[in-house]
Amino acid sequence: MIGATGPAGQAVAVQYAAIGERVVVGSRSAERAAATVGELRERWPGRDLDLVAGDNRAACEADVVVLAMPWEGVPGTLADLSDALRGRLVVSMVNALAKWGRYVVPVVPPTGSVSAAVALALPESRVAGAFHHLPAGAWADLDHPLEADVLVVAERRADAREVVALVDRLPGLRGVDAGNLANAAGIEALTATLVGINVRYKAHATLRLGGVEHG
Repeated sequence: MIGATGPAGQAVAVQYAAIGERVVVGSRSAERAAATVGELRERWPGRDLDLVAGDNRAACEADVVVLAMPWEGVPGTLADLSDALRGRLVVSMVNALAKWGRYVVPVVPPTGSVSAAVALALPESRVAGAFHHLPAGAWADLDHPLEADVLVVAERRADAREVVALVDRLPGLRGVDAGNLANAAGIEALTATLVGINVRYKAHATLRLGGVEHG
């Protein structure tokens, strides 16, 4: 995982490690990644979590690379890693959000969405978007799985199906193929609405779609 030391990245890392996957926790600083791994293991001492600390380039060696860093740093980081990510499946969960007074609002990048920006920066990678709407703090609690649908976007349907299958492996989650990367703009912007709902209701709201059969 690239940028895995923040709340969202930690949630993804611990969730996949809890089902037996080896997860490389990447960061610009290998020392910070090591500290994060130590904190996660201390938080869940009864779990055998296969977490490996490394820098972001080490994280690029995984079969599937999840991008969980702040949106402002995406272009510069990926410019340095594009060679290492060639041919990899890269899943962006990055939302472009900003504080506007008391509110959290969506920011529209020049490309229309962060997922589109990732695809532009990584023309030789297989880029998808997923995990945008999951509240990081609640999702990181292994004892209380979230019940949520995860919208997945990708240009190639084979890549979308692969990410949907990865989502389906996690307790409580269901992956939903939501079309191509053009749809990422609306999906990412909706995150600001969910954040506002969670603040007003002091909740951990998730997205659930009715009338969609699995498979």
